[in-house]
Amino acid sequence: MTTMSTKSSVRNPKRWYRPTVSPRHGAYVMLVVSFVTGAAAAQHWTWATTLALVCAYCGFQAEHPFVSQLKRWGKWKPQWLTWFGIYFGIAGAIALWLFWHSQGNWHLLIIYGVAIAAAWVDALSVKWRQQKSVWNELVTFFAVCLSAPLAYVVTAGTLSQSAIALCLLNGVFFYSDIFYV
Repeated sequence: MTTMSTKSSVRNPKRWYRPTVSPRHGAYVMLVVSFVTGAAAAQHWTWATTLALVCAYCGFQAEHPFVSQLKRWGKWKPQWLTWFGIYFGIAGAIALWLFWHSQGNWHLLIIYGVAIAAAWVDALSVKWRQQKSVWNELVTFFAVCLSAPLAYVVTAGTLSQSAIALCLLNGVFFYSDIFYV
């Protein structure tokens, strides 16, 4: 007799080195549109603006493996921890470099602080199993829309009322999708 191995008996573990990307494709649109509106309000694009876009993208991507690991707190997954570290490390390094390069522009620290506070709210919502609540979605949407003032501050060098208004306008516009989707 010969033994045939079936595909179900062959274990195919997820490799830790395969990138983890967020499955929320609508948030990519929110991130890009918000960032482009912030850069458009600053009325030019520099290499620092491009770095800020990479920083915002990696910061957004760091949220998915972080939340996935929090949902399964008892089971450590090397893939999620590795990719959270990579994304957060890239975003943090670029954020610090942008702050240093702008000679200590404190407006950047305010934006970074609000983004970190939103990440903590999201983490607590995951812990309390309220991640899909309207309140958490509101906080998350406005955190993604922080890319507008980030682009503006990095490009123009200062935070203006129009950049803050762009963040709020983008947040309200995209927040209305929660009730339709």
